[in-house]
Amino acid sequence: MAWTKPKIREIECGMEINMYGPDAEDDGDLF
Repeated sequence: MAWTKPKIREIECGMEINMYGPDAEDDGDLF
């Protein structure tokens, strides 16, 4: 799953990205 829109939001809301973004799939810590 490619996330392009969230990447731009990362700068605005880094926490939001951590919740549901490419980082979550990579880390898999929240889920």
